[in-house]
Amino acid sequence: MRARALLIAAAAIVLLSACATAPPKDSVESAPPYSKLKLEELQKLSRSDASRALEAIASILGEDDSLRPAGGPTGAELRSLAAEAESTVESEYRSALDAKDYPVALARLDSLKALGEEEGLAALLGPGARAEANAWVEMRAFILIEEAEAFFAKGLATPALLVYLSALGPSSPPAELSLWAGRALAARDRRSLGILCRELSSRGLSQPAGAESFLASRDSMATMRSGVVTIRVDRGIKIEQGLGTPDRVLGTGFYIDRAGYVLTNYHVIASEVDPEYEGYSHLSIKPEGAPEERIGAKVIGYDRLLDLALIKADTVPDYVFSLSDGTDLLPGQKIFAIGSPAGLEDTVTSGIVSAVGRRILQTGNAMQVDAALNPGNSGGPLLDEAGAAVGVVFAGMPQFQSLNFAIPCFWVIKVLPELFDGGEIRRAWLGLSLAAKEAGPPLDGIEITYRHPAAAAGVEEGDRLLEIDGQKPKDAASAQAMLLLRRPGSLVRLRLGNGGKERMELRYLAERPFSPLDSAIRLDRQDRLFPALFGMSLTPLPGNLFETSNFSVAKVWPGTIADESGLSENDPISIKRFYVDHEQRAALIQIYVKKRKAGFLESIIQIPASLETPDFI
Repeated sequence: MRARALLIAAAAIVLLSACATAPPKDSVESAPPYSKLKLEELQKLSRSDASRALEAIASILGEDDSLRPAGGPTGAELRSLAAEAESTVESEYRSALDAKDYPVALARLDSLKALGEEEGLAALLGPGARAEANAWVEMRAFILIEEAEAFFAKGLATPALLVYLSALGPSSPPAELSLWAGRALAARDRRSLGILCRELSSRGLSQPAGAESFLASRDSMATMRSGVVTIRVDRGIKIEQGLGTPDRVLGTGFYIDRAGYVLTNYHVIASEVDPEYEGYSHLSIKPEGAPEERIGAKVIGYDRLLDLALIKADTVPDYVFSLSDGTDLLPGQKIFAIGSPAGLEDTVTSGIVSAVGRRILQTGNAMQVDAALNPGNSGGPLLDEAGAAVGVVFAGMPQFQSLNFAIPCFWVIKVLPELFDGGEIRRAWLGLSLAAKEAGPPLDGIEITYRHPAAAAGVEEGDRLLEIDGQKPKDAASAQAMLLLRRPGSLVRLRLGNGGKERMELRYLAERPFSPLDSAIRLDRQDRLFPALFGMSLTPLPGNLFETSNFSVAKVWPGTIADESGLSENDPISIKRFYVDHEQRAALIQIYVKKRKAGFLESIIQIPASLETPDFI
């Protein structure tokens, strides 16, 4: 049964990959070995990227002095360079704040906070650095409130409320709380209003007039249907076997802001923004109850990893959905979906939550539901019994009845403000792959199984990730959630363990490539890729000039492809073929193996793996 479950999950991944366009070629390069850098190289790095230079200096300080090259930087030179780089980061922060570039300002602020908390650099930079770390925490809330006010000034209540809630804290002034609660009520945003009203009540403050009755009310299905639209992407004429047929993409979307913003799936509107698509593409929406009407629309922002897109239509919606994070949904609870399966507008179906936490996306997780969903439902809202949007429908499997998936709004809420900023979301990452499951008794932290060549050395396979900026992740998905609000170019502190010893590392958050394994395959040895691809690590066996592909299986992580293929520790294998099909987004190996579990019976097996692994952070 476990093998069958794996095959079904793999089929789902292939389906998702087929919906998405191939990722553009990236320019990811291997990270330099910091311990080998000379002073002039560090100075050059500091001029191009001060935050990256600070990661390098912290790494050098943590290395054994014997590893430094002859003529390497002295302690005094490192101190001077660290102070200069910190000054550059602070200058970048203030410039971004003056320009009201809030994402960049927050990224630099996070770096300054991390510097003040990093022991080695704090010692170099002096006692003031640690004292300033607390001030940077308070300034972060101030910037978020400024960003929220900027959204609200543009008439965008939904992202404004989401950003304000992320700044909410014990020091939030009562008058400010009341102001934003009133704004949430005017926007008919139940989730935001509920959070703010609970905060007001906990302080003994009164709620806005009408808030209690609104929160207790529920919208009718007929009313909610008016907030759902059919999305139509006209891609001209498709020629097949000499015959031309209309090429149309149909999907669903729903209003999430009164300024006419619609949420849908990326794969529905991909041809509108994909630089590799060269054909004709025209996006429009069809509102509920107006089958002949076409309203022009444009893509504002999109996230390929979560398969989300935000589009803007020139219309004022009759109804706007409230988003619930859906974290309290459990298998067996009833859900509803509204969409346009096969172009049949305003179709309502119902079912239950079949499972939560399905790892079939590169980032985050998915909710499995048994509601009847078909092509055309993609991008539609998934509703709970109270009528709140708890997910965005994104995939089904036609070959398996009632096997469908949705993106939980827990993830949507985190990225929605950035979608309003426009363009493709740039994801920050550490370049590490984490073990999905581990054998034996529970241990502290999560095992790191692979370091991408673009990530700096210092955090290696076998280390255990204990904390990210003071927060303890319980699995890869929770670690991804912690990094979801961080921007590329900032610094983060990691607490790591290995062999009973703990240490702190200052790490630079680079921009994540769409598919980390695409670049890893180009930059790294085949056998080093096996933990991230197949869930097993290898130890080379003695060979000769003509036999360099003989290995012993060193470790197999539970629930992985290698585990489901019957491989176990100490199995001798020989790699006969390693093949990557970029079009199908898959890697495949053919190996000669003597399985210990099968009495060392000799066999040749073929193992496929998706390039869209969900375990990178």
